[in-house]
Amino acid sequence: MFWSKIWFFLIALAATAALALALALPRPAARAQATEEQRRLGVACDVVDILLTDDARNRVEVTGAFARTGTVVSALETASAAEKLDDVRMKQVRSVGEEVVKTIEGRKPDFAILLDRRGRVVANVNIDQDEYGDTLAGRPLVDDALAGYLRDDIWVFNNSMYFVAASPVIKRDATVEYVGAVLLGHKVTNELAQKLAGSVGVDVGFYLAGEPVAQSRSVSFDKATMQKAIGALSSGDPARDCQASKPTPVRAGKENITAIVARLPGEAATKQGYFTIFAAQPVDPGFLGTFKRLTKDDLTGDFPWVLVGGGFVLALAIGIGLMLVETDRPLRRLTADVVKLAKGETERLAEDAHPGKFGSIARSVNIHIDKLGREAKTAKKDLDQLLGPAPEGSLGTIDLLATALPSVRPGGAGPATPPPPSEFRFGDSGSSPARGTPVVPPAATAKTPPPVSFKNIGTQPGVGGGAAPVAAPPPPKPPLPPPPQTGPMAVQKAPPPLRLDDDILGGNAEPSTVGAAPTPPPPAGGYDPYFKEVYDQFIAMKQACNEQTSGLTFEKFADKLVRNRDDLKAKTGCTEVKFTVYVKDGKAALKATPV
Repeated sequence: MFWSKIWFFLIALAATAALALALALPRPAARAQATEEQRRLGVACDVVDILLTDDARNRVEVTGAFARTGTVVSALETASAAEKLDDVRMKQVRSVGEEVVKTIEGRKPDFAILLDRRGRVVANVNIDQDEYGDTLAGRPLVDDALAGYLRDDIWVFNNSMYFVAASPVIKRDATVEYVGAVLLGHKVTNELAQKLAGSVGVDVGFYLAGEPVAQSRSVSFDKATMQKAIGALSSGDPARDCQASKPTPVRAGKENITAIVARLPGEAATKQGYFTIFAAQPVDPGFLGTFKRLTKDDLTGDFPWVLVGGGFVLALAIGIGLMLVETDRPLRRLTADVVKLAKGETERLAEDAHPGKFGSIARSVNIHIDKLGREAKTAKKDLDQLLGPAPEGSLGTIDLLATALPSVRPGGAGPATPPPPSEFRFGDSGSSPARGTPVVPPAATAKTPPPVSFKNIGTQPGVGGGAAPVAAPPPPKPPLPPPPQTGPMAVQKAPPPLRLDDDILGGNAEPSTVGAAPTPPPPAGGYDPYFKEVYDQFIAMKQACNEQTSGLTFEKFADKLVRNRDDLKAKTGCTEVKFTVYVKDGKAALKATPV
C-alpha cells in the first residue's frame, strides 16, 4: 500500500494548497479596500476644511455688512463718545442690533456683540442681553477688529463652540474714524455637522479635549486613542493636518471605525479643539464573503471547467487503481485461503502467497494454529488430573472437550462410587464436601441406601423390613452442542465445591413428624421442569436418610439450583449443568457436573 499512500498524500497536499490559496485570495482585496477607504477619508477631510473656510468667508462678509449699517455706526459712535454706559444706552443699542439681525438672510447668527472703540461691550443680542460694560479688548479677534481687520475665530464658552466673525465699525465722512466693532457668532451644532457630512459622504464630529461638541452621528470614541492621534500632529502646520494625519482605527462600542483628525485654529486650539472625519471600517469579506459574491458570470466563459473536471477524474482513477492493486486483490486472496482453512481443505495459510501486511496476518494465524496443536497434546495428558475422576453416569472429561463419550473411559474404569468433582449438601452447613471415596454409612444406619444417580424413585428392601425409596438411573438426554473453547483446547479446572445450606433453604424448621414426607408443591412458573425431577429425588433421598424436609420448598431449592448453574457456566464456560442426588456421610447430598 506504499504507492496508494504516497498518491493520497500528494492529493491531500494539492487540496491543502488550493484551499490555502482560496482563503488567502480575499486578503489582497481587503487591503486594497482599506487603502481606498483611507484615501476617501483624507479627501473628505480636505473637503470639510475647504467648506469650513468658505463658511468663514461668508460669515465675515455678513459681519462686514452688519457693521456698515448706518444705525449701527451712529449708535456706536454715540456710545464711544460717552464716558459711562448706562441701561438706557444699552437698550437703545441692543434694539438697533436686533433690528439688523432680523434683516440677515439665510442662517442667522446665534449672538451679536456691539463694542465701542475702546472695546467695551455696549450691548449683547441673544446672549447675556442684560449685561454690558465688560471690556473684551485684549482678545486677538477683538483687537484685530478694532484695528480695522476683518477676520474670524473659534471661541469656546458655556461648554459650547462658536464660529465668531469680527468686523470694524467705521464712520466714513470727510475722514475715516473707527467707532467700534461688531462680533457675530454661529454655534457649532449637530445640524452643522450633518450638513458637512452630507457633502462628503462620511461622518463629521467636533471635539474639545476629547469630549464631543457636535457630531453628525452619535459615536463614543476612546478618548485616549484620539488624544494620541492629536498629539502626533502637534508639531506640524494645522493647515496640513488632513494630509499629515494617518487613519486611526478606533473602537466605538461594538463598531470598528477608522478616523482622521485635524486641529481647529484660533482660540479653540488652546483648548485642544479638533474635528474628526470618520467612517466604519470596511468589512473583510473573507472566504465565505467572497464565495457569496460569486455570480454565474464568474463561472462561465473562459473558466477552465474541462481542465478542472479532467484533473479530478484522472486523480480518482489513479487512486482507485492503486487501491485495487495494493489492497483489494491481496485481501480477496487472503479471504479465499481463510475459507479453505475453515472448510478443512488446508491445515495452514500459504504465507508466501500474500505480500506485505497480509503475509504478516497469515503468519500470525499459522503461529496460533501451531500453538493450539501443542497445547492440545499437552492437555490430553492432564485432563483427568485437572478435572478429577468422572463419576459413573456423568459426562466426564471427554464431554467437556465436546467429543463423543467412548465405550471405555479414558484411563481405565473409574471407581464404583466416585465422589463428584463439585458438590454441595443440604443439612450440615458447617461440613465441607470430602474428595475421594465416599463414606459408607454404618450398620446402625443401614436404611441409608448407597449413593446412586437417579431420576425415578423405586424401592428396595431396607434394614428392619422397611421399604426405602431407591433411585433409578435417569434416561439419557440428547447430546448437547460442544462448549465454547476459550484459550488453547479450552481446558477448564474443576469448579470449586458448591453447597446448599439448610438455613438458606429453611431447613432449620423443626419437623412435626420425623421422616414424614411433605407434599411437594407444583413447579412454579418459569422454572425448568428438570429442577422438579431433581427436587423429587432429593426429597426422597432425605426421607430415606431420616432427615427433616418440612422447611425445604421447591422455590428455594430451584433458586439455589439456578444460582449454582449460572455460577458453573460463568466459571467453566460449559453449556449445561447436570445435578445428581447421592448419599454423603449418611446424609442426602447433591452434586453438580458441568457439561
